[in-house]
Amino acid sequence: MTTPQRLPLLYELELDGLTAWLKERRQPAYRAGQIFAWAYQRSAASFADMTDLPRDLRAQLETAFRCGPLVPGAVSQSEETTKLLLELADGQTVECVRISMDGSYTACVSSQVGCAVKCAFCATGQLKLQRSLTAGEIIQQVVTINSLGERVRNVVFMGMGEPFHNYANVVKAVRRLILPEAFGMSPRRLTISTSGIVPGIHRYADEGPATELAVSLNAGSDEQRRELMPGTARYTLAQLLEACRHFSEAHGGRPVTFAYVLIESVNDSFDDAERLGKLLKGLPHHLNVIPFNEVSHARFKPPAYPRVSAFVQACRRHGLNVSLRHSKGGDIDAACGQLRARGEG
Repeated sequence: MTTPQRLPLLYELELDGLTAWLKERRQPAYRAGQIFAWAYQRSAASFADMTDLPRDLRAQLETAFRCGPLVPGAVSQSEETTKLLLELADGQTVECVRISMDGSYTACVSSQVGCAVKCAFCATGQLKLQRSLTAGEIIQQVVTINSLGERVRNVVFMGMGEPFHNYANVVKAVRRLILPEAFGMSPRRLTISTSGIVPGIHRYADEGPATELAVSLNAGSDEQRRELMPGTARYTLAQLLEACRHFSEAHGGRPVTFAYVLIESVNDSFDDAERLGKLLKGLPHHLNVIPFNEVSHARFKPPAYPRVSAFVQACRRHGLNVSLRHSKGGDIDAACGQLRARGEG
């Protein structure tokens, strides 16, 4: 007999797949919409909670699938941020975060266990890539965060892993997030954050939903970027910016968000700001400057505030649309670059 932990997640099924499953059991098609409403919109903890379904159908679902939020193995909380450690069916763990922003909540979800990009300033980059998450496992993070209370308004793929190294499952999860019968979110409320996987950006520009795109830039030269982000070394900055331009043009000139982690004496000089100005000239963009969030084993430090402010002003002088972003959750290791579930270090 299959143990509950090994049953497939309901969240892996498309709506038509669930409809077909129901048809085989002589259940009407409209039951699929009822089940989706319970699973996604109400974050039902179990099939037993789906009280408008016949008892025998609930029993059949219980023996065929898993659903419901995960019980966090650990919870870290600050005034505006809640970080959850979630254990998956195979014992692997990932971290996800709920962030309070302007009276609503944002879910920051992971797409992989570990990461292969190995960014020098990122805690996840210190882990080996264990595996990619399924679409259902990505969705279950949102379900779990929604079960904490008020539903999230935004979802950002900025947790552990590189989304475009798990392209098919990430896109499947995105489509479920915007599906009216599931979460029904606006694509503009979703952000895919990539380290700059050029083929993935091109592919997503052509076939992906019209979500927001964020690119981790962090350098104004190829040499500097290779040192900070070794997993992106096969793509030049020229190739990356060409892909970003493709995405922008495919979505009516929508700006691409570029994240720039500011590190003391590494990429915080006026020359760095000038190089950024030349790189992004003519490309619809928004540049988020993020002072480095300290992580264990990292050799870097954030610049002092006067240096940060001077760098932002220099970026503005070079024509950049720039904001200084202060990450939330640094006191509980939940800020940008700090997610690091149990694993090899």
